[in-house]
Amino acid sequence: MLVQNDVPLAPLTTFRLGGRAKYCIAIKNIEDLKNAIQFSLAQSLPYLILGGGSNTIFRDKGFDGVVFLIQIPGIRCLDVNEKEVFYEVGAGVVWDQFVEYTTKQGLSGIECLSGIPGSVGASPIQNIGAYGQEVKDSIISVQCMDEAGNLISLQNSECNFTYRNSEFKSGKFQKYIVTSVSFKLSKMEEPCILYPEVKKQWDTIIQDRIKTQPMSENRTLYLEKLRELILNLRKKKSMVLDDGDPNTRSAGSFFTNPIISNEKAELFFKHANQLGFSNPPIFDEPNGNKKLSAAWLIEHSGIKKRDIFPGGVGISTNHCLGLINIEGTTDALLAMAKSIQKQVYDTFSIHLEIEPVIRP
Repeated sequence: MLVQNDVPLAPLTTFRLGGRAKYCIAIKNIEDLKNAIQFSLAQSLPYLILGGGSNTIFRDKGFDGVVFLIQIPGIRCLDVNEKEVFYEVGAGVVWDQFVEYTTKQGLSGIECLSGIPGSVGASPIQNIGAYGQEVKDSIISVQCMDEAGNLISLQNSECNFTYRNSEFKSGKFQKYIVTSVSFKLSKMEEPCILYPEVKKQWDTIIQDRIKTQPMSENRTLYLEKLRELILNLRKKKSMVLDDGDPNTRSAGSFFTNPIISNEKAELFFKHANQLGFSNPPIFDEPNGNKKLSAAWLIEHSGIKKRDIFPGGVGISTNHCLGLINIEGTTDALLAMAKSIQKQVYDTFSIHLEIEPVIRP
């Protein structure tokens, strides 16, 4: 186990922000993790977990503790039957590499989650989702290390997955460390074509393909085409990491889409119409609530793409949900986020929740 001291945190996150960590330890296996916990206890220092750094904001002052860099590898097939394939995947595996691997096997379940940055171990923490899919629908269980250093397996139902949330993010398992995630993927289910933007383009693709080769004859081809479609959509919004695109110095979508009650949705709709905004986007949720578009709320409160804020931060040129670091600081980024929250609330009486985790 290699312990590094006085390590800059900015290069470890997609925002490229933050001070320095007192110590950093690369975790490549379970034994490393146990030893790292013991090291932290011996030093009487707090520790925190870091995967791909795509959903993490470090303070400018840094972290006076130990950062565990989770790099546990491995994609292991657990079982196969006529309909499904089961995998256990190391927490350090790059998420999009796993998605690419499964689509090439002709497996559906996470194809619309292509291009999401970060690691497999982070996927259950905030229940990643995009274009009509959420990872919770493919997760069987999550293996973790608890505070006492014991390995435990938590079943899907124990994780209490909700929209961009789980027991790991804001519940009783916040101090647990994910070491691997087990998935169930399908050999037979149709690809997920629920999102209007996806469906519009997919209809054109499938009409061209079905004449020459139906999906039943080459399922893998269709899944790879859908993955390509999703990646292109994300790239247009600068939501795929690219060193050549300054808009990707971000955490992707900075705010979650607000979930509100039917009663509050009616008040919102009425208020929006009074402001001259007809038919604001409102989506039905399975539990009977309504979901609003955070991007729409930001843009219609007067904040636009390309807006620059004090301190070297601003809004992506391609997506108003993308808050970006130009040459700024974490303090400037959080001040911009607070300003946006206030402007949206003052306009629509809707509070926007920050999606990335702000580290102490």
